[in-house]
Amino acid sequence: MSAAPSTGIQRFAGIDLDAALAVALDAAKAGCAVLARGRSRLARLHTTTKSPGDITTELDARSEAAIFARIRQAYPDHARLGEESGEESGGSGASPYRWIVDPLDGTVNYVHGIPYYAVSVALEVDGTAVLGVVADPARREFFTAVRGRGAFCNGRPLSVARRARLDEAVIGTVVPPPKWPGMEGYLAQFCAVARSATGMRRGGAAALDLAYVAAGRLDGFFVVSLKRWDLSAGALLVREAGGAVADIDGHPDPLHANRLAAANGDLLPALLGRLRPE
Repeated sequence: MSAAPSTGIQRFAGIDLDAALAVALDAAKAGCAVLARGRSRLARLHTTTKSPGDITTELDARSEAAIFARIRQAYPDHARLGEESGEESGGSGASPYRWIVDPLDGTVNYVHGIPYYAVSVALEVDGTAVLGVVADPARREFFTAVRGRGAFCNGRPLSVARRARLDEAVIGTVVPPPKWPGMEGYLAQFCAVARSATGMRRGGAAALDLAYVAAGRLDGFFVVSLKRWDLSAGALLVREAGGAVADIDGHPDPLHANRLAAANGDLLPALLGRLRPE
C-alpha cells in the first residue's frame, strides 16, 4: 500500500517520519486483519456494554494488541495510549513520543454488520500529532498524513472541499450516547447546524468522518463527546489536506477537550458560529 510520498521532511524531533509512517501502516493493517477475521462470526461475538450506546468487543482488545505489538517492536521506549488498554509508558522515564490508537472506531456499526468503521493510529510528539493513519477495512482505503507533507488516500493526494457557505454544505457529526450528560446541549447545536446546512450525516465512526472531510466527501464535521484516540489521526488528516480544526469553545488546542469542529478555513467560522452559544 502506497504511503505519503517523501518531500524531504524526513525527521521531526529526532524521529524518522518515513520509518514511523511505515510502522503505523503495518500496525493499522494488523488491526484490520483482526477485524476482517472477526466478521465471519459476528453472531457469536462477545460484547460488553460500557454505558448505554457505548459497547466494546473482544475484537477491540485483540485489534489493539496486534497494533501495539507492531509499534512496541519498532519503538519499545515510546509511550502508548489505547482505548482498551489506557495509558502505558514505553520504558524508563517519560517519553515525548506517544502513539494514540483506536483499534475499532465504530464498534456498534461493526457489530451490526454496517461497513463503516475504522482503525486509527497517530503518533504525537509532545502532544502534537506528527503522523496519522485511518484505515477503512471495508473499502480497503488507507488515509495517511505526515506533518508538513499533505494527506493521502492509498497514495492519492487529498484536498478538503471548497464550499464556503453552510447552506451548501453537508456536515457530519457523532451523536452522543443516550445517557451522556451533555445531550441536551448537543441536540441544540445539532438543530442549529441542521437548520442551516444542506444536509447532516451521522456515520458512526469519527475517525472516518474526519478522513472524509480531508477527502472532500464531507464539507465539515463536529463532535462534543469523544476521546483523543477517536480524533488525533483524523484531525491531522484534515489539516494536511488544507482544512482547519478548532475547539468549539475557543481553546487554542482543538483536542483540549475533544469538542472540535473541522472544515475548510472559509466554512469553519460559519460552522463554529452555529455551534457556539449566542
